[in-house]
Amino acid sequence: MATTTDNVKKFTNKQLRKVSRMGFDWNLVLILVFLLGFGLIMVYSASSYMGVRLYKGNAAYFLNRQAIADLIGIVAAVLITFVPYKIYNKVWFFPWIFYGIAITMPLLTIPFGTESHGASRWIAIPHTPFNFQPAELSKLAMIFFMAAWLTAHRNNLNTWKSILITLALPIPVCGIIYLVTDNLSSALIIFGISFIMTFMISKDYWKFLAIIGGFGLIALIVILYVQHSDLSEGGFRLMRIYAWLHPENTSDTKAHQAIQSLYAIGNGGVWGKGLGQSVQKISNLPEPHNDMIFSVICEELGIVGAITVIIMYILLISRMFMIAKDTKDTYAYMLVVGIMAHLMVQVVMHIAVTTNSMPNTGVSLPFISYGGTSAAFLLAEMGVVFCINRTNRAEVRK
Repeated sequence: MATTTDNVKKFTNKQLRKVSRMGFDWNLVLILVFLLGFGLIMVYSASSYMGVRLYKGNAAYFLNRQAIADLIGIVAAVLITFVPYKIYNKVWFFPWIFYGIAITMPLLTIPFGTESHGASRWIAIPHTPFNFQPAELSKLAMIFFMAAWLTAHRNNLNTWKSILITLALPIPVCGIIYLVTDNLSSALIIFGISFIMTFMISKDYWKFLAIIGGFGLIALIVILYVQHSDLSEGGFRLMRIYAWLHPENTSDTKAHQAIQSLYAIGNGGVWGKGLGQSVQKISNLPEPHNDMIFSVICEELGIVGAITVIIMYILLISRMFMIAKDTKDTYAYMLVVGIMAHLMVQVVMHIAVTTNSMPNTGVSLPFISYGGTSAAFLLAEMGVVFCINRTNRAEVRK
């Protein structure tokens, strides 16, 4: 006679097989759908005035473009979900192809780049009204490369030499992106992704704490130098730091965006002024639908809305971390960690910039900010996560 325990085990296994056949982590899907839907609403709210003013009264101009990019990204994510992730590391030279892509993509902006906002970071797609930002593909390519590299060298990452060699690998990519496209934020994001991936697989955390301390000391020296110097006419990057430290001295120039962002956050209060009721997005706040969209969220939906968005990101990242922990394959683990690090670094940087917690640098808010290339590639990355999750569930079912 079967015991109660046996019946519970049978029921549990039956339910587990049912869930496994579904193939998707529906909690993750729902969080992603929420962020995408909320993003479209906020893009429309933040950009409608600009669309009317610049594009012949078309209030939905930016919304339509973002919706198309999201749709392309969703299709890519679904297709990638059913492509075995091991194919990206099937042959020894595949990772080096990704590394080559990461390096060469920004170089394409030299002959084919289209200038916008004072920088040549985009390539116009022929016969379409859309542009492509090569740095976004470099981020994805570096995740694939670093995942393969760290998987192959995971047992050797216990010496200063091996750690420093690993952390040196993204530097050429970061340098090219910065020098060729003047895109410091993407360079920092790529290095941040690589650093977190290396940290997560290494067992010697003290060395990483020492490296972080070294970077922190250098940053402190630079901040103190700028703090006690008159850099009102200094270099561009130092001026960004000067404006961050002394916004009152550059309120009409370098610190204008940061100050207007803080005004927007302050205007929102606890509950916000109401969806669509932002005042700062009308002429005062530069890039309200992209680099400063979190400020518009704070102004229209208040601290409650801002905290809700942050909680959704925490849930998304924590769910991805659980998927990474569930996998038995080191390469799959590193892929999910890399994608998780990409989201985490970008979210933190965007919120830090909009709250003036760090010097201003243009960073979009994942799945919410306007930006077609960023949205499409982030969704493609999520396709890799879904693929690994399906593989985990299939292995459990066996």
